[in-house]
Amino acid sequence: MSASPLNPDDFAFGDPDKLRAHIAELMALVSMRANMATDYAALRDDAGLRYTLKCCAAEFRAALNLLGDLTEQTEREHQRREPASASRPNPNSEARL
Repeated sequence: MSASPLNPDDFAFGDPDKLRAHIAELMALVSMRANMATDYAALRDDAGLRYTLKCCAAEFRAALNLLGDLTEQTEREHQRREPASASRPNPNSEARL
């Protein structure tokens, strides 16, 4: 397992990169668990396989939840940066009577 270049501790609260770093960490764990599941299956260790797959699923769900948070956060940032001109009429357009 290679280390992620993103470290959550390197980012401030509210920084989208902090969420990305947490997702990267979780996906590294999922990758490790996938390798473990392969080993448990080859060893015919059903208890180890079951536990590993449950952990893998929980980590994957957590990453998906963080992705939802990231999507909401980036959408809010995008809307904040959008000019409010969409709600105002264009001053160069002709007035219709």
